[in-house]
Amino acid sequence: MSDAWIDINLDAIANNYREVTQQLSPAARVMAVVKADAYGLGAVPVAQTLQKLGCPAFAVTTVEEGLILRQHGVEGIILVLGPVSAEQMAEALTGDLQLTLSDFHMLREWETVAAGLGIEAKVHLKLETGMGRTGFFEKEWGELAAQLKKSPHITPVGVYTHLARAAQRDRAYTRQQVESFQRGVNLLEEQGFAGLWKHVCNSAAFLDYPDWHYDFIRTGTLLIGHIPAPAFAGKLKLQDPWVAKARIVSLRRVPIGTFVGYQSIYRTKAETQLAVIPVGYADGFGVQPHFVPQGVWDFIKIVIKNFLALCRIYIGQESVILQGHRVPVAGKIGMQLTVLDVGNLPCETGDEVILPLRRTQANPRLLRQYWSEKRLIAKRHIKEGFLQSYPEYP
Repeated sequence: MSDAWIDINLDAIANNYREVTQQLSPAARVMAVVKADAYGLGAVPVAQTLQKLGCPAFAVTTVEEGLILRQHGVEGIILVLGPVSAEQMAEALTGDLQLTLSDFHMLREWETVAAGLGIEAKVHLKLETGMGRTGFFEKEWGELAAQLKKSPHITPVGVYTHLARAAQRDRAYTRQQVESFQRGVNLLEEQGFAGLWKHVCNSAAFLDYPDWHYDFIRTGTLLIGHIPAPAFAGKLKLQDPWVAKARIVSLRRVPIGTFVGYQSIYRTKAETQLAVIPVGYADGFGVQPHFVPQGVWDFIKIVIKNFLALCRIYIGQESVILQGHRVPVAGKIGMQLTVLDVGNLPCETGDEVILPLRRTQANPRLLRQYWSEKRLIAKRHIKEGFLQSYPEYP
């Protein structure tokens, strides 16, 4: 058994899916976003769980992610949200993936590849309305319709856009985006492209704008048990399916004044116990994304935090949960070993701690270890006559 792993509760995923579908407009369906290995939960078991509940569509970022789902028996619509090169087209088309068409270069290349294979390429048209990442600008929509008519192997089946500020309380920008999107849909319909599946809602927009659920809503955040922003708290009864854990692998008592870790930035203030866990920044522990200050007050807080750190006063110091108690990291987080100051808590080696890992930054080995161990458990149960088969993932 590993000393560091991630526990996944697929029943919580199922609960969250049901919560979403209860607030879904009658004509809309869920497109479950399982990109980045389902936000670190394991795309295959998550998609398999949702498929059993009737989820008809899934969204990923890359062709590779989509093909992995197909290889593990995931059916229905699988939409690749990111750009796809001509080199990936053959695999994507033979894997029955639907693709996002977002520029004219793709359109020309895809028509050539699809024609060579004699395969129809089903695509969703991405309209750029204010995200500023990928998609056809409004001035290009007329030309897009014209070029599609000259591309017999490219078959549009959907049209969508990506909302940039749906989680913010100022709704003006989001409304502008949807109005722009609707102009694009109207133009396409006038040019003969009617009946396309429409989807604009991410998790935040799904909760705030039921009139825009259209044919699909794209949600990932809600399915993994997170709300998009504090203002949405209480709108759904979500469950958290993800817990990162580690075991204490070393424990010793040290006297007051003991220095801990690189650069000796931590010094014990009393006689205490130091516990070592086999997790570090190589596993994503303590790794934080870079946030741009959203105003002067945000900037001031960052400056104050860094100044206090210079004085060896650490605000927001990393910590873990041990027996229901929050215990701090002692000193710097190591690459694969981290020291905790557990004080006088009664504990011993082998005890579990809960880690505050960010899901998408956790080392995938922790998740692989979890599924490998579940597979071994299932094999043992088969041998003992409790199960008929064991999971195929990973």
